[in-house]
Amino acid sequence: MVAEAVRQVIRVDLKFADIDIPDTLELVGGGLSLDSLDLLMMVSALEKRFGHKIPQKKLKRETMATVGALIDFTHAELVEAGK
Repeated sequence: MVAEAVRQVIRVDLKFADIDIPDTLELVGGGLSLDSLDLLMMVSALEKRFGHKIPQKKLKRETMATVGALIDFTHAELVEAGK
C-alpha cells in the first residue's frame, strides 16, 4: 500500500510517468534529481493520502535518499501512528 502510494506520487504528482521506479532509485543527487520543492510536494501528497502529518524533524536526508528508504520511513511512521 505505501509502496504503491509513493510510486504513484512520483508518477502522477511529480510527472515521472514513463520511468521504472525501483526501490534503489535515488530521489536526490541522482536518479530523479528532485529539489526541495519536489520533496515537499511528495511529503505533502503522502500526508494527504494517509491522513497523517509527518513531523519535519523526522525528515532527514537518509529517510528520503531512495524510493525504498522513503517507503520504509513512511510505513514506519504510519505503524507508529497506528494507521
